[in-house]
Amino acid sequence: MCSNQEISKMEQLVTDEDKANTHVDTNSELKFEDHKENIVIIDHDSNAIPIIIEELDESAINSMDMDMTEFIEANALEVQDMSEAILPSYTCSQPSSPGNDIVMDIDDRNVLLTPEEEDRLTKQFLNGELTFSEYSSRMDEAPDLEVSDMDVSKKDSANEQVTLQQVTNKKEQKLSTSVQSGPKRKRRTLPPVLQGLMGEANLRFARGETVLAGQMCMEIIRQVPSAPEPFQTLAMIYENDQPEKSLQFALIAAHLSPRDADQWVRLANLSLESGNIKQAITCYSKAIQANPKEIHLYESLIQLQEQSGDKRAYLKAYTKLLHHLDPEYGEEILKYAKILAKHYMQENNNEQALDAMEHIFAKCPELITLEEVNIMTEVLITLKNFKRCLDILTKYTSIWVQLKNTVDDDKKVLEQSELSEIPKIESCGMPEDVVVDLKAKFLITLIELNEITMADNLLPKLLKEDPELSGDLFLDVAEAFMGKKEFQRALILLDPLVNSNNFSLAAVWLRHAECWVGCKDLKKAIKSYEVVKQLSPQHLSARLALAKLYKFKGQYTKAAEVLKQDPESDALDPNVIYMRTLLLFKTQKYDEYFQSGMLLLSRHCINIRSKAELGALTRPTGVRQRLESLQLHRLSCGEKLEEENAPTFINSDEPSEKNEFLLFLQMCKLACELKRYGLLQRMCFSALTSKRFEKRNSHIMFLCLVSCIHNNDSFYGYNIVREIVKVCQYSNPWNLLNIVIQRTEDSRHSRFIMRFLGREDAFSHLHIMHANNCLVSGTYTYALNDYISLFRVTPSALLALLISVTLLQMACQKHSSKKNQLVIQAIAFFKKYAQLRGVEGQQEANYNIARAFHQIGMLPTAVHYYKLVLHADPGNLVKQNEKLLDLKKEAAFNLHLIYLQSENLYLARMLLEEYITV
Repeated sequence: MCSNQEISKMEQLVTDEDKANTHVDTNSELKFEDHKENIVIIDHDSNAIPIIIEELDESAINSMDMDMTEFIEANALEVQDMSEAILPSYTCSQPSSPGNDIVMDIDDRNVLLTPEEEDRLTKQFLNGELTFSEYSSRMDEAPDLEVSDMDVSKKDSANEQVTLQQVTNKKEQKLSTSVQSGPKRKRRTLPPVLQGLMGEANLRFARGETVLAGQMCMEIIRQVPSAPEPFQTLAMIYENDQPEKSLQFALIAAHLSPRDADQWVRLANLSLESGNIKQAITCYSKAIQANPKEIHLYESLIQLQEQSGDKRAYLKAYTKLLHHLDPEYGEEILKYAKILAKHYMQENNNEQALDAMEHIFAKCPELITLEEVNIMTEVLITLKNFKRCLDILTKYTSIWVQLKNTVDDDKKVLEQSELSEIPKIESCGMPEDVVVDLKAKFLITLIELNEITMADNLLPKLLKEDPELSGDLFLDVAEAFMGKKEFQRALILLDPLVNSNNFSLAAVWLRHAECWVGCKDLKKAIKSYEVVKQLSPQHLSARLALAKLYKFKGQYTKAAEVLKQDPESDALDPNVIYMRTLLLFKTQKYDEYFQSGMLLLSRHCINIRSKAELGALTRPTGVRQRLESLQLHRLSCGEKLEEENAPTFINSDEPSEKNEFLLFLQMCKLACELKRYGLLQRMCFSALTSKRFEKRNSHIMFLCLVSCIHNNDSFYGYNIVREIVKVCQYSNPWNLLNIVIQRTEDSRHSRFIMRFLGREDAFSHLHIMHANNCLVSGTYTYALNDYISLFRVTPSALLALLISVTLLQMACQKHSSKKNQLVIQAIAFFKKYAQLRGVEGQQEANYNIARAFHQIGMLPTAVHYYKLVLHADPGNLVKQNEKLLDLKKEAAFNLHLIYLQSENLYLARMLLEEYITV
């Protein structure tokens, strides 16, 4: 068979012996004995002779009785050019990422795709429907046989000497188990008859008959699509005329024979020349699979991955390289492990950083320097593996520790097998020649192992260092002391830092303040926190801590001032605003209190711009519907839903929904107490737009109704209370409706009540309200009819009073007849009203009867009942609620009016001075 790289030697490869074995004659027809299938190649060149090939049956070839000199005539069939056949597009699933780290020969993989599927994927790749990365990954799909180089068990601290051979043996064992249980392997080699045809195709290509050579290759691909030879020849055929297509065939050929790393490198360079970086990355990944220990391949791959911005991929490449390097590549292991560890440490991925450093300590411990020890101990401290850290320090530095009950020449070197439990240290030493970084890490290790006294004894050796140069190490040790509640010892390290030039920073002052808090010295803590505030005004946690200290000392004004933020320039913290709002309430700065509270609620509440917007919020029952209605209203007015220059809030801890709602209720209560009813109404209606308070919709609706009543806004109050009484038949909602109706300026409620009266389930409260409407509108007959009907069914003091008032109003009309009878009937119902009110309501009954007689001009009788109000026993209920129920002032005032009318000025003045003057 001909090689792609040696075109000039093709004619020599087709020897006379090959021609005899395959019966090839270039000047006559090619014929083979075959009892299965005939293959005929017809040259479209007019000077060429058709080539007839018969595929030999293997059993016939092996038979010794077969006469090879006999030929059987075969019918000629014209071979179609498969290069021109374009299949329709297929929908492809998302391919896996290119360059899977599978170290195995592709020839050894299980057959997962049928020849038809392989042919379809090849056609899709040639047609441009798949990239090579997608094609390669789909052709290589073998989930049962994936052996990842990353799947290496983490080294245990007691088993540091892990060799690469153990990892390789584990992979081979896993791979052999999977291959033995799998199906039949793919066929990569050509049968003898097609090998002859492949040789003929190469010979034709060498002679310049590229069309016929391409047709031969396509016929071979049709029968054995997994053979790389025809694709190699096709790549050479198209190399000059169609370099893009040539590269495609070369990629397929390389994929089918992936052992040649140099071939993949050449294809990667060609891909880079065409500007396809992703394809070049795939080629380098394949080259690494073919030669996993070639370092320059990894370097080229990593350079391309960095260029494409795939940081995760090149970190993975570094990891794979470290797994494949043997201990003899010590310098390379040292270099790449530190690069990888530093990358992971920058991402705070300390577990992976430790895995990278373990390669150095496991494969090349003789090359370890203090730099590697420093990196390793830093990672171990971050991971809180202090036992292993102590082992590294004692093994690779002059630091020594002596364990309790275990002495060996006054020096004990810890072994990993002895670190299953926390070591009990009897004594330790840290020579002066130890570098300052490792001194600090040793002190931190002792502190974390609860050897505080030993660390304190060695602390002067660290304090000898210059804090201007080693301040970060001072801070690390101080934080370790703070973690163990040793604040006094931490202050020994922090005091030099806060007085230095390089490390007098906000973070250091913050630790300084926290230590003084731990020492219960609040005055010094406040001083340090004030410095933090000056150095870093945006440090909200420090300001919160400072505000808590001021609050603890009762200085609420200073605490509120510390928490002040500028909505126009600062990103606001909801928790800071919440705490400041509570502090402002205690300081009674109510204007700032309401501003701060409204600012906090503006995170999830829409600010009401005008009273006209209230109509968009009263009728819809859900927050989403209200927001849509409000947006439509603002669009109709040419406004935007969002506020311009709205404050920005940071995503941090915020007060709970319950605490924030309690603050909202506190604001509503205070606004009501201060009689700022306009502000109360604005806050309540704004809360209707809050998704955070959506579950408290009914509560907020009631507050909106109360705010409308207090603010004398009967129009929107009626809209709210109407929705309430629709679903509630108790007396309280109807009382609220009655309160709203008394202040309304329209008659919408009349139609609403009449619609309700038409229902079968109409109840007494509704009839009373209808009768009241009739009474107020002057249709006394209708009102009297309703009152009498209800009184016959359920007699009550209220109905008796209303009947009396109606009869009295009828008697006072100018053109009414039978006035005397109406007055007598009214007085009779007043008596009935007094009887039904009982002893507890006697004062009220006397007052109302006096008013009735006062109205009709029977002044002596009115004076009598007014005096009963003034002098009679009012009852226990009135005595207990004197400010609300006592009517003596009202009776005295009306009585003084009668005396004034009769010109009895002294008696009138006496009543005023006795009962009304404050």
